[in-house]
Amino acid sequence: MIGADDDALLVALIDDRLDAAARRAIEMRLTVEPKLRARYHELAAGGLPFTRAFDAALAEAPVARMQAKLNAVGGGVPRRRPQRRWIGAAAAIALLLAGAAIGRFAPAPFASEDNDDWRAVVASYASLYTPETFAGIDGAPNEAAELAKLSHALGVALTPNAIALPDLTFKWAGMLAYDGAPLGEIAYLDGDVPVVFCILDKSEQDAPVKSETREGVAVASWARGGRGFLVGGRISEARATQLAEALATRF
Repeated sequence: MIGADDDALLVALIDDRLDAAARRAIEMRLTVEPKLRARYHELAAGGLPFTRAFDAALAEAPVARMQAKLNAVGGGVPRRRPQRRWIGAAAAIALLLAGAAIGRFAPAPFASEDNDDWRAVVASYASLYTPETFAGIDGAPNEAAELAKLSHALGVALTPNAIALPDLTFKWAGMLAYDGAPLGEIAYLDGDVPVVFCILDKSEQDAPVKSETREGVAVASWARGGRGFLVGGRISEARATQLAEALATRF
């Protein structure tokens, strides 16, 4: 259920009033919580069903004729002031085209609600990470505390030593959710490349490490004890597999 606090966060996100950590946290939730994502799009559109309304308007609007008149006005002397009625036409066309674009042509930064594969969802939001995503974050002072929270929620013993990987620097650990199941994420930097280690506490059959590439993100995953595990990032599949195999000896 979406509460008032969630709405406040979403509005702050839309208004670009969140700091980097808060923005990252809510964007991660949006990738895995369909109801929250639907509310985000509703608020971003002003809470009104604009798309259907503008679809109907576009079907009836003489857009081609209006655009031709605008072009004629624009082709005159540059400093000539257009007649007032063409200003209204310009505003109407801009409004109609903007409305048509809502939900149609805008980029979709979050995974599809129809996607039932958590690995694809993780790869989708991991593909958005850049070297700047975790820039300036020193995760070391909070590492033990953040991992303890994940351990409690996931039922997995997570400690700084247990999740340490060669040449990777710990940056952040936090709790998400996927399809109602707890999803923990641990983020590192491999040089300046973000890498994630994720754990999904949802019934899965045991499986060995396997790798693939999704949306430019190398993903190596395995399952053990009813939980799913994944390592992913814009690294080679061989590197992802190497890291996953190191962790698979511990989890």
